[in-house]
Amino acid sequence: MENNNKILVIGPSGSGKTYISSELKKKGVNAVDADLVAGLSGWFNNQGNKVAYPEDADKVFLDTHEFLWNKEFLKQFLSKQKEIYLFGLSGNVFSVMDLFDSVYFLDVKLNVIRKNLRHESRNNPMGKTDYQLENALKYAEEIKQKAKELGIIFIDATSKTPQQIFKEIEKISNITWDDIKKAL
Repeated sequence: MENNNKILVIGPSGSGKTYISSELKKKGVNAVDADLVAGLSGWFNNQGNKVAYPEDADKVFLDTHEFLWNKEFLKQFLSKQKEIYLFGLSGNVFSVMDLFDSVYFLDVKLNVIRKNLRHESRNNPMGKTDYQLENALKYAEEIKQKAKELGIIFIDATSKTPQQIFKEIEKISNITWDDIKKAL
């Protein structure tokens, strides 16, 4: 049986992607937080120019800018990995899923996301202002719906440890993204 060694784990801001990847990395798993991969992502304006993300990003900024991954960069990055569990999300994440063997969605209740986005240990600035928080919660619902429509495998991550989530992924990782697409 072929190894499915390029795994993408997505979820909304505040779903625990950074925490889970960090904990799994401590256990020796090649778990990577996509936000920490230099050159992979950035904020872009409507003209396609890369811009800095202001910590107090307001409605105008968030309505006219998008956080995107560079697909060619990601393709090259993945080609250098024997096995990887990439945790992250971008505005174009659904268009890069074909680079992965399996894709999973961390499903977390909105009240948990709300709490996580405001947690004092959070380094990511997204969710710090009231508008960012409400926008992130709205976007969480939108990407959840899109993930359902695409048949992405959901993992209820609300009360599971990183190790339990990893075991669940390992258990079902023999189901590939190609298998899912063929079934649709």
